[in-house]
Amino acid sequence: MKGKLIHPLWTHLPAVAALIFLVVYIIINAPYAASIPIHFGFNGEANGYGWPWLTFGLITILALFFISLSVFLDELWARQEKRKAFNWLSLMDDIVVGTMAGVFVYHVSFLASGDSLFHFPWNYLLIFGGVATAAAVLLEKLRPFRPNPLTVSAQDDRELLKEIAAKLKDKSGFVYWDSQNPAYIYLLTILVPLIMFVSGISMWAYSPWFTAIFVVIGILMILPFGGLRTIVTAKELSIRLGMTGIRVFHIGMDQIAAVEIHAFSPLRDFGGYGIRVNSEMQAFYFKGNTGVKLTRSDGKKFLVGSDNTERLATIIKTVAFNRQDGKYGL
Repeated sequence: MKGKLIHPLWTHLPAVAALIFLVVYIIINAPYAASIPIHFGFNGEANGYGWPWLTFGLITILALFFISLSVFLDELWARQEKRKAFNWLSLMDDIVVGTMAGVFVYHVSFLASGDSLFHFPWNYLLIFGGVATAAAVLLEKLRPFRPNPLTVSAQDDRELLKEIAAKLKDKSGFVYWDSQNPAYIYLLTILVPLIMFVSGISMWAYSPWFTAIFVVIGILMILPFGGLRTIVTAKELSIRLGMTGIRVFHIGMDQIAAVEIHAFSPLRDFGGYGIRVNSEMQAFYFKGNTGVKLTRSDGKKFLVGSDNTERLATIIKTVAFNRQDGKYGL
């Protein structure tokens, strides 16, 4: 992801503070035995032992991973944001790292107490996770809206064409992008991963394999976050899926023979939403019933879904057809 960060990094302070507290708490309670209980049965009895600093080191690395992942996802959100909206995914690192801090602060306290039975620390989890989450909600509400300077902002068609021409002359990284990220994508990529992460962390003391499985499932469920992104540059139009930016379609601007707005029935014509194919064309959409139909020079047709169909069609036509000797005009 290129360019200056748009979202403020201070929105991640609760997760960072929870991690710092955990690291400091671990250090001030040293030294530890050469081998400590790190896995427990459901009755609370230890059934696995390991080197303490390896365990604490892995937890710290995992926490840093979630903070870094959250920074990436929040930046992706901010770059697509057209007006201020609450970003629920920004709470991910605070909930996960806060929960981890609560569990392992109790673990360190358990080691110091000399108790023989490990009881799941719901009170620690709720205190650390709850405080970190509450602080994160407050900071997200205070987060200012910062429009992406690389996106097209003009609304009037004539001004829109002028702005596109200016971007092309300046050789901007891209001319325009459009995204479809409906509510059900948020549900799948935010709520489900959070449930997986919290469930996995809560199982750490009893079964690290369950923790690993839950965390991996959670990470995989995050991948579609961001929905479908249509990116227009001077040379091509491409469609990318999710936070990883997997390119699922691209077409050169010199290959586009026709551009038109096309109305359709998602269920009747394509059998649902997503990346679809019928006898007439290939379609890429997550919502709506109108899109931009592109006809390639070889006759093949493609349907690109958009929440701003007319705007996207205008931009594609401008870039593909309104060029003369390298100059873009009206």
